Parts: sequence; C-alpha cells; structure tokens
Amino acid sequence: MKISFNVEYHTQWGQRIVVIGDRKELGAGHPADGLRLDYLADGKWKQNVQLPASVKKLKYRYALVDDHGNVLDEEWSHDRELNLANYKSAEVEIFDFWRPKHHPENGLDNSAFQDVIFQKKTYAAPRTKLTDGSASIHFRLQATRVAPGQRVCIVGNTPELGNWDTTRPLLLGNKDYPVWQAMIPAPLTANIEYKYGLYDTGSKQVVVLESGPNRRLFTDLPLRQEVTVINDIFFNYPGPDWKGAGLAIPVFSLRTKDSFGVGAFSDIRLLVDWARTVGLKMVQILPINDTSATLSWKDSYPYAAISVFALHPMYLDLEKLPGFKQAVKQKEYRELQQQLNALDQVDYEAVISAKLKYARQVFDKKKTTFLKSKAFNDFLKNNQHWLKPYAYFCTLRDQYRTSDFNQWGKAGTFSAKNLEEATDPRRQRYDEIAFYYYLQFYLDEQLLEVANYAREHQVILKGDIPIGIYRYSVDAWTQPELYNMDAQSGAPPDPFSDLGQNWGFPTYNWSEMAKNGYQWWQNRLQTLSRYFDAFRIDHILGFFRIWQIPYEQIEGTLGYFNPAIPVTRQEFQNRGIEFDHDRFCKPFITSGIVQSVFGQKADFIVQTFLESSGHDRYRFREAFDTQRKVQDHLQEMEQYGDPELKSKLFQLHSNVLLIEDPNGGGEAFHPRIDLQKTASYQHLDGHLQHHLNEIYHDYFYHRQEEFWREQAMTKLPAIKEATNMLICGEDLGMIPACVPEVMRNLDLFTLEIQRMSKNPETEFLQARDIPYFSVCSPSTHDMTPIRAWWEESDRSQIQRFYQQELQFGGAAPETCETYVAEKVILQHLQFPSMWAVFPIADLLGIDAELRHPEPMAERINIPANPQHYWRYRLHVSLEDLIAADTYNHHLRDLLVGTNRG
Repeated sequence: MKISFNVEYHTQWGQRIVVIGDRKELGAGHPADGLRLDYLADGKWKQNVQLPASVKKLKYRYALVDDHGNVLDEEWSHDRELNLANYKSAEVEIFDFWRPKHHPENGLDNSAFQDVIFQKKTYAAPRTKLTDGSASIHFRLQATRVAPGQRVCIVGNTPELGNWDTTRPLLLGNKDYPVWQAMIPAPLTANIEYKYGLYDTGSKQVVVLESGPNRRLFTDLPLRQEVTVINDIFFNYPGPDWKGAGLAIPVFSLRTKDSFGVGAFSDIRLLVDWARTVGLKMVQILPINDTSATLSWKDSYPYAAISVFALHPMYLDLEKLPGFKQAVKQKEYRELQQQLNALDQVDYEAVISAKLKYARQVFDKKKTTFLKSKAFNDFLKNNQHWLKPYAYFCTLRDQYRTSDFNQWGKAGTFSAKNLEEATDPRRQRYDEIAFYYYLQFYLDEQLLEVANYAREHQVILKGDIPIGIYRYSVDAWTQPELYNMDAQSGAPPDPFSDLGQNWGFPTYNWSEMAKNGYQWWQNRLQTLSRYFDAFRIDHILGFFRIWQIPYEQIEGTLGYFNPAIPVTRQEFQNRGIEFDHDRFCKPFITSGIVQSVFGQKADFIVQTFLESSGHDRYRFREAFDTQRKVQDHLQEMEQYGDPELKSKLFQLHSNVLLIEDPNGGGEAFHPRIDLQKTASYQHLDGHLQHHLNEIYHDYFYHRQEEFWREQAMTKLPAIKEATNMLICGEDLGMIPACVPEVMRNLDLFTLEIQRMSKNPETEFLQARDIPYFSVCSPSTHDMTPIRAWWEESDRSQIQRFYQQELQFGGAAPETCETYVAEKVILQHLQFPSMWAVFPIADLLGIDAELRHPEPMAERINIPANPQHYWRYRLHVSLEDLIAADTYNHHLRDLLVGTNRG
C-alpha cells in the first residue's frame, strides 16, 4: 500500500517536517528516524511511503526537526489514527493540517467537554455506494463543540455535498468521536469547495455554518484508483470562544434539610440541581479523602489524607445504607441529627464519632450478606492494591490510638506478609478489617451515583488533588521510599502569609517515582477519574520545584527550593567574599538583637535559651538549637505564659542568610528567602550586601528557570496522560518564569485571582493578562471572600479597587454592598478566561436576603494558621437556595448576558 503524506507548515532554513509513527517505515517512534517530507512550495510538504498490505491501522504525528533530527516542535495532542482496513485501495493520499498547540478548541479535548458538556449521541456515517477500486474522498473533522441533538455536516460545490443546498447536506458520523467523518465517491471537479455545518436533528436543518472562507481541495484529474483522506481540524465557529461558569464549595460545607451536621456525597445531587437552575456548568469541591488520623477536630484539614485513595467516612449518607432503619434506633438518630444540623458550623468530632458508630451498627447487622455479595467482592478485587493496606492501617491506628506508625512497634514497618495475614477472611478479627471495606464500598457507591447524576445533567464535577501526602498515612507507611521523610513541604512567604507555610508533608522522591513511569501518580489520577471529569492540582508549582523545609525547623522562612541549583562556596570566593560559615549559616544573635526582640525579658532569654559564643555573639543552647526543639519545649512548659515567646524565638532562629544544602558536602548553599528583611543582613556592610543581592537575584530569578522547566516536562506529561480529565493548576505564589509556557504547551489551565495579579506592574488582575486557558475567581478557600476582604483590608486599597477596577466614583462604602459584590461577579463573567468559578459565598453576596449576616463567618481557611479548624457551613439549605426564584433568575440573567449561561 502506498501512503502519501501531505501537510502545510512554514519552516525556516535548516528545518524539516517529519512523520513519526508506530511503524519502522515511520521511525518506530524515534524522531531522528522519522519519514522526512520533501518541500514543494508555499509551505507544502509531501512524501510517499510503501507499507505492507497487512497493515490495518496507522498511528502517526508530525514534528519539526533540524538537520540532526532534533525535535524543535511537535503538533498538539496524541498520535493521529487511521484505519486503513476501511480502504479498498492500494493508494491512500492524506491531506493533513498541522495541529497548533495554542488553539482555543484544544481546551475542549477532555472528558469534561466530550462526556459532560457536549454529551454525544452516536451517529453512523452515511452509507455511500463505492465501487471497489474506485476513487473516493474521506472527510474527517475533529469537533468536540457539538451540542446534544446536533451533528456535523458538510455542504459544498459538488452533488455529493449538496451543491451548496443546506437542505441536502452530507451528514457525518461520529463513531470515533470527537472525529466526525464520511466517505464519498470522488467528484469529477478538480476544485472542491466546502464548509462544515451543524445540523439540528430535531428540526432537520442546518443551523450553523462555519465562518471564514470556504475550505478547498485541489485534486489531480483524472483521479486514479485511490482514497483521498482529508484530516481537517477545528470547526470554525462563527461566534465567540466557549465560556462557562461554576461554583466552588467544600462538600463538608453543604447544608440540606436531611443533612447530619455536615455535607454528604448524596447532597451533591441538590447542588447539581441548583447549578442547573442558574446555568452553572461546574461544581468544584475540596479534597474528599479520609483524613482520620486522630479522630479529633485536627483531622478537619482536608489536605492531610491518611490515604490518597480512600474516601472520608464523614461524607457517608447513613440513611442510604441497606438495613439502616432496622439497625439504628430512629428516635435517637433523629434527635442527634436535628441537633447537629442546627449548628452554624461543623462539629467535626461529634459528626465523625456518630457516623462511625451508626455505620458499625448497620455493618454488624448486614456483614454476612455484604461480605458474600458479588458487588463487594468485585470492588475488593479491583481496589485491593490500596483498600487492603488502608483497612489494615486503620485497624492499627485504632489499636495504638495514633496514626503515627513509628509508635506501633514492629508493626510500624510495613510487611506484605503481615498484610496478607491481617486481611485473611479466616482471621478471628477479620470484622475489624471488613468494616473499613464496608465504609469504602458504600462511599464509592454514593459518590459515583452523584458523579454520574452530574454527568447526565451536563454539570462537570471538579475534584482537588493535594500536592503532598500526610506524614503518617498509608502511603508513607507502605512505600516510604517514594518520599523524603526527613523533609517537609510548604510554601515561601507571600502577601497572605509573611512567614511562609509549612504543611508538614514529606516531599517526593521523584527519581524513585520515575523508575516505573510515575505509576503512583497515574493510579491516583485514574481513581479520581471515576468520579471527576476535571480536577485542580493543588500547588502545581511543586512539579517544577517544591519549597522544602528541614524537618527540624517549623517556619516556612527556613526552607529552600528542591530541586534547585545551589550557590557554591566558590561562587562567593569568585566575588571576593570571604566565606564565613557561622556568620552566614547560623542565627546571627547579638545582645542588641535580643534586646530589640524581647525587651525587658532579654536577660531571661539569654539565661534560659542562649549561650555566649564570644564577641557579643550568642548561639542557642543545644537543647534549643532548632525551631522544633523550641516548640517541643514550650509545649511541655506551657510557653511560660507568654503567647508570643515561641514566635520571637523562631525569629531569632530564622535570622540567617544561607541554608546549607544537606547533600552539598558543606560546599553548597541556598539563600534564605527574604534575607534582606533579616537583622543579620542589616548588620552587613554595603559592599557585602550588594554582592549578596546579586547572588540572591541570580538564584531566585535566573539560574533555575531552564532546570525547573525540564523538571516539569519530565513529570507532568506522564501524569497528564493517565486520564482524559480537564486539568487546572493552582499556580499562585512565587511563580517561576517557565511556568506559563509549560502549562500552555500542556493545555493545563492556570488560576487567575483578582487580588493576586501575576503582573508585577499591576495591583489587581487585569483582563489583558488573563489567558483563555484559565480559571478566574475573585477568591479561593485560602482567602477571605469578597465581603470579608472588603471589611478587613486597608481602606486606601479598597478605595483604589473601588475607583480603578470597578469604575465607581466617590468614596467606597464601608461594607461590601450588594451592588459592589455584583459588579465584581459581573467583571469576572466578562473576563476572557474559559472558566469563571466563584466561591458560593461570593455568589450569595449579591443578594441582600441570601448573604450571610456576618462576612467573617464565611472564611474557610487561614493558611498562616496550621491549626485552623475547617468547619465552614453554608448558612442556607440547598432546598431554600433552589426555591429562591428571584435570586436564581437574576443570576441566570447575568450568566446568559455574558455568554456563560
């Protein structure tokens, strides 16, 4: 079989187009060995290749290479696929069009659009009478943006294409959706002109034709006995690019009249109903994995899961468990339900305690039937790689009353043999293991039910994947080699956290994860795709580099980026700086500094925590020479009655200029973040400050960029290919310059927050700086909602925002009035981003009756406080929200009026 490849691409001198495919004739996947195309003219490239007649399917893509075969650029998306078995011809002429990486339609190539928004109905391609060996043309178009009840068609200048009569279009089939295709006998004309259109199957008429000039195909006549394949890309929609809007709310914050003091998975159904009522197309939630480490309120932090696979028992709808009414005393249950549901906030401990108690009562009644059921045994078989270790972990946690497996004795070291014995159904205490199977089985069932309900009703359910894992989790226990357990991840200081953040999670051992192609990540994402069609990667910057804090320290200021290219001792010497390890790397403490920090308590501090190192210099005594030691001591001593003592001692600890690289052999160092703000820096002479600033600026803004880009491009493509979900990355904070390019090339959506402009020249986010492939929002769960921000912020900043961003005149009101909140919402709806997603508190802020009476009560998280209690609850029930007709009509009008409805 003779295959002729044709593609158009305008190259420069020394560049060439190659075809890379799965056949040896196409390089077997190696660009340097790909089929080199010949240049014709006007950017057109062509080449022929002979393939064995036995080849039935062909996979290939185009790439731009230099004279040495190095790839300079590749077209977007996965390999093209062509079923050669469809053609009864010895010659196939293929006309392809280079798929650009930055086309707006690329953002629709995922399950969020293909399976949810534009739910496809399968249409068969028209049956065209083709004589064996006769010439034919095979039209193929990739088009996702086709509404339910519509199908793609073609009208053109030949009888087979209707002679431009829109009542007789050629209807295309979509068996290989999102590819639409049809085959026709080759026309007698050498100049074929056509347009694609959208055909409404109800009214049976063409409702939309492409914009722009006609598509054209010039053929050589007379056509030989061959098949001409036209692989067109992208329907040219006459209107604006697609846009949608969504809402964000944690599941635990949902309130319904049948709730049990906390949102449950089944409550998402009503949330989807409300979203459909107003025209919202996305529901975004926080992580929903099990965080039950201590069974106290401290487990309310949703980013510290004890398993990245197991779902949280808190979200179980007890009343949906088979046998619930028979096993649970209904009067007692209803009374407790009423008490918990009347609370303004989530009582985490009361909720989880009661749910586990009642769930166990039902399990005890139904366990025999449950454990024998085919549905359960299939679930166990399909999920045993994580389910068995999780259940065993939970039983050990219960036995030792801690999830810290370092306190479990011999059981603290994971053993596959022990796991096999513990999960053996013949084991006397197997019920303890089976109970956790039971919980996960019904959690999965209930979440999957609402996930499918959302899909059926064209609402995207968007999940959240934390960047880290909990230090005392199943994952760390079973596979410690995948993590750096002697380190902690966090974030450097930002406008919302002066001291940075320490999440306490171990960092990833990426080199170990790479050995099996990041299988751990792929398993994680594939599990999520069971429920979600979009997800947010928490702190996507961690795939470029993570902010790593030594385990012995507490504050984020004593961290450094990992991986990173450190500064060497030699670099200091090259700048004429005599390297003084103690002066640069140890806390710089003088009597004057102690006096300025502690005032009248200075003598007590010196006598208790410090010792002299000579020349009016002090160092911490060995018992207090890390922040963790200080924290542990003060907890035991109840902080001597001074709530500020710990933070002040931490301030002394962080008064350093450099942090030594643990793998640098005493020769490599990382500049301390914000070192210019330290007293240690202020005590340097101007010459040394100048050189240190040069090193600092090079380290943070220059030397790492290409290195970090390579790190991300090694990990993210492998992880992205695990699923077909829409991926959004939280790219906030200290952003490397390479991040936007990487995310754009991988079709990863950025996060744009109005109060966190990424442009250093603007105070607030501007429309001109917002990419189409993005999610814009006025706030996140880590920030105060609009109304609370308005009241807590500096009045001069609010005045600037009121006049410059919202374009209002006069003095800004003291509180965020409904007209102000609505202007912010409207502004976001008009932004150029594909998605505008709003925390539900911000959406309700536009209505005087529905908004919360206390704006500060709507805060979900305070990142600067690692001990924050996550307990925010929606103050109105979803039933009441659905019934709020006036508000719902108004919100829907805003969405429709901005082309997001």
